[in-house]
Amino acid sequence: MKIRGLALGALLAAVAAYFIFFTKAADRKGGLEIMVDKYGQAKVDLAGADLESLGRVVLEYASGGEGLPDSLEALRRYNPAAGARTDPWGRPIRYEKLSEDSFRLTSAGPDGAFGTADDIVKAF
Repeated sequence: MKIRGLALGALLAAVAAYFIFFTKAADRKGGLEIMVDKYGQAKVDLAGADLESLGRVVLEYASGGEGLPDSLEALRRYNPAAGARTDPWGRPIRYEKLSEDSFRLTSAGPDGAFGTADDIVKAF
């Protein structure tokens, strides 16, 4: 009889703990939503790393004596993959030559539209 009472008490305590935890957790994001957010942030981080990498290719091209390219297409002779690079969302990266010694690379970010707050921009 004592064992049944203890088992019933433990079961009730577990049920109470379960409800307390999930009623408090209901106000926060669930596991799937957290994973989706982390995946989205990982893509943003990857876009920044891709822009840095592509920027190094452009700078290597420029150090070869030809100066900065007018477009990413001009890099194809130097590095065939550089001119065809896309961001993590599969969209083209925008290259802007700002002067003879500076340029900017831009990914449109998650929304796919240039000129919005979620753009990832690296200036060199």
